[in-house]
Amino acid sequence: MAALVYVVNFLLATAMWLIVGRLFLAPFIRNESNAVWQMFVIATEPPYRVSRFITGRRLSERWMALVSLAWLFAARLLLVRLAAVVPP
Repeated sequence: MAALVYVVNFLLATAMWLIVGRLFLAPFIRNESNAVWQMFVIATEPPYRVSRFITGRRLSERWMALVSLAWLFAARLLLVRLAAVVPP
């Protein structure tokens, strides 16, 4: 059970860092077909899609990165808290 928690936590953290990377890379990308940019877009689209669903598409795309980061952080906190409560 502990290994599963570590793997899920790692995947959530990876998604968070990819969103942060996309945020920092966005001002420097001039060509949308750049391979590095496309990798960030493809990798971060699933968390964005979940955030769009949760918010009901009420927020603009400008805020989607921050909302996605908040949801991922909340999911990681919940995962760690639940793993601490459940006996091994």
